[in-house]
Amino acid sequence: MTTLLKPTSETHILIVDDNPDNVRLLAKILESQSFIVRKSLSGRMALQGVYRDPPDLILLDINMPEMNGFEVCQQLKNSEKSASIPVIFISALERIEDKVQAFELGGGDYITKPFQEQEVLMRVKNQLLIQQQHQQLLEQNKRLEREIQERLKAEAEVRQLSLTDELTGLYNRRGFFVLAEQQMKIARRTKLYCCIVFTDLDGLKKINDTLGHEMGDRAIINAAQILKQTFRDADIIARLGGDEFALFISGADGTSQDFYRRLKANIDEFNHHQNQAYKLSMSIGVQTCDFNNNQFSLAEGLALADQLMYEHKKNKYSQVPTS
Repeated sequence: MTTLLKPTSETHILIVDDNPDNVRLLAKILESQSFIVRKSLSGRMALQGVYRDPPDLILLDINMPEMNGFEVCQQLKNSEKSASIPVIFISALERIEDKVQAFELGGGDYITKPFQEQEVLMRVKNQLLIQQQHQQLLEQNKRLEREIQERLKAEAEVRQLSLTDELTGLYNRRGFFVLAEQQMKIARRTKLYCCIVFTDLDGLKKINDTLGHEMGDRAIINAAQILKQTFRDADIIARLGGDEFALFISGADGTSQDFYRRLKANIDEFNHHQNQAYKLSMSIGVQTCDFNNNQFSLAEGLALADQLMYEHKKNKYSQVPTS
């Protein structure tokens, strides 16, 4: 990790000590290195200043009236705005208990009074370096997280594109088999009712030949919209290609006549209200999943539904063939 220290002339350091002589001495040491020094003679004033304009580092005395350094540090670490600011305690207290408490409260370092100029500068620069490395690591992690999310989004879009039909927005043949196979396994395991519906758009060739392929595409889109309107969001609806559509329905019992009545009602509604150069008509076949047959497959069910659809097409508006 490449770390370039922020220039001292842009680095703000807050000194918090109730002893003016200590404040002046520390300020002189830091200003000799071009640090921007801010001063506070009480913990409460220091907190107000930090919340208003956070510094890059805080030098904090422990023994102060009203609010001691431990209390100040605790409040700093409890605030999201100031929690990440490094704190160096500077104190005449030499007991190990005081030093342990300082670190437990989130202090980054501890300097014992009387302090030496070189020690103060070394520890200050060390804390600033650690802080900058920490910030760089956070930024790298955020950047990595963004890159991961962007990649996952792109992969999801690619998967979605590979499973959907460009013209209608429905699932394509591949999407149908991927999703319906999953749902069929669940239905078989849980003994849920399920069925496979095969339907196609009547007279598409005539529309293409007389009105053009652009109008034929419009008819396919209309048919897809009517299927989405007729069936549930939970049902898998796909365009297999051309004018052929397939659906996988689970968890909702129904007969082929029920499905066709709903579909026909929506088609009639469309034909009545839409001023189109063509009238829509669709044929349908419904095959119930036969889980008593362990060899029953999605492909077999789709083929059987396809056969039933052609029987319906030959006997339009009569009893809908069913399994």
